[in-house]
Amino acid sequence: MKKYLITLLLLTAGIFAFGQSTDPLVTQCVMNAGPNTKYLKDFRVQLGKAAAPGEFRYKTQMSLWKNTRYKFSLCTAEGSQGELILTIKNDANQVVLSSYDSNTGKTYKSVELVCNRSGIYQLNYDFKDGLQGSGVGVVSMVK
Repeated sequence: MKKYLITLLLLTAGIFAFGQSTDPLVTQCVMNAGPNTKYLKDFRVQLGKAAAPGEFRYKTQMSLWKNTRYKFSLCTAEGSQGELILTIKNDANQVVLSSYDSNTGKTYKSVELVCNRSGIYQLNYDFKDGLQGSGVGVVSMVK
């Protein structure tokens, strides 16, 4: 009886392990984060063209811990008109990090942050110039 129970548990675990579908864009973005990182969370962003570019349209919150180095990787899906960008704000609504430099117009595919204060941070995603697009933001911890 014990042998049958163990076999049934292993079969069930195998079905659940192989039955899950993964998003290839998420997988690619996690791999782009590098071997010295530990995956924490991903955010799938899909937005239409903005009526007026400016305010970030996809907003979420995440707890970040003091003295921890985080890597934020951004991947834009093929066929998107815009490029995915990120701005991180602290609890005082101050920008602490951005993947887009408005002075130079340069967009970074990944940015790193050494958190100097534990708390809830707001992650703001959008597509450059408010264009339409689909993409993934992956948050990893650098080992």
